[in-house]
Amino acid sequence: MIDREVIEKHLEDLAVKVSHLKDLRGVSLEELQTDWQKLYAAERALQTAIQDVIDIGAHILAALGDNRWEAYRDIPRRLAHHGVIAQEEVENLEAMIGMRNVLVHQYVEVNPQKVYEIIHTRLADFERFAQAVAKFLQQVED
Repeated sequence: MIDREVIEKHLEDLAVKVSHLKDLRGVSLEELQTDWQKLYAAERALQTAIQDVIDIGAHILAALGDNRWEAYRDIPRRLAHHGVIAQEEVENLEAMIGMRNVLVHQYVEVNPQKVYEIIHTRLADFERFAQAVAKFLQQVED
């Protein structure tokens, strides 16, 4: 069973993080590369926004009885399989989850340019995800 409160809490948190990331659009790439506080703020907001996507997706899949995923990167594909998100969104969300893994596990040094690019070009991915989840919740409720 889907716990709307859990999902709505994550959706609210996601909206806050996206808002914070939008505020960072006023920071130049040079500032992001030289001001560790701004870079760390951007990295953390991005990491937790992506984690919200993962947590929402995992909760929905569990409620649907879908345990056919082994890694976080599998979640978008499974959500698309169930019609929660559009197939066109899968690749972008998988890339975001890959970025989250870099941020969390520091496989390689985080590239400030990549963080800057996401802030300036990929935030709509989060918004489309949130809209799709809200629509899914509405359909489940009806």
